[in-house]
Amino acid sequence: MKMRGARALRAIGLSVWCGAISLGAARGVAHPLHTTLVQMTYDAKGRVLEGSIRVFAGDFASAVAKHAGAKAPIDDHVTDAAAFAYVSSTFRLSDASGRAVPLAWCGSRRANDLLWLCVRAANAGPPNTIKLGDQMLCELFDDQINIVQSVAGEKHSSMLFTKGDAAKSVM
Repeated sequence: MKMRGARALRAIGLSVWCGAISLGAARGVAHPLHTTLVQMTYDAKGRVLEGSIRVFAGDFASAVAKHAGAKAPIDDHVTDAAAFAYVSSTFRLSDASGRAVPLAWCGSRRANDLLWLCVRAANAGPPNTIKLGDQMLCELFDDQINIVQSVAGEKHSSMLFTKGDAAKSVM
């Protein structure tokens, strides 16, 4: 329990730091920390697990281009199809038996130098039966940190992923 609390505090601290960095990103200042922030929510009634993923647009465009074997666009623009292809290969859900839980794309929006990406898993089991692997941008940055905060009813959890981490239980 102490370890989980320490992890949660570390995740909260990193979230605050990421928020401060995103303010700098909005002004065009280079960011010194390589992070993504994922907010997962589970709707038990509809059995839908939805993820809202915050990434820096430039980093994401570089990763998507590398994944596709292309040159990164100058304007950091990425099509939804290319974005979903990349996310599907680096952000993976699996059920209790280890089978992949399919994701569906539910859009993206840009806010200055940040992108918010949306993915959804329909007919998902409860989060305590789902594992998540998050290696987004790890092919670009050895110091990449991916923070995942999950909510299912009254339950909350936080996880950190770094390069090479195995999948972890969502709850």
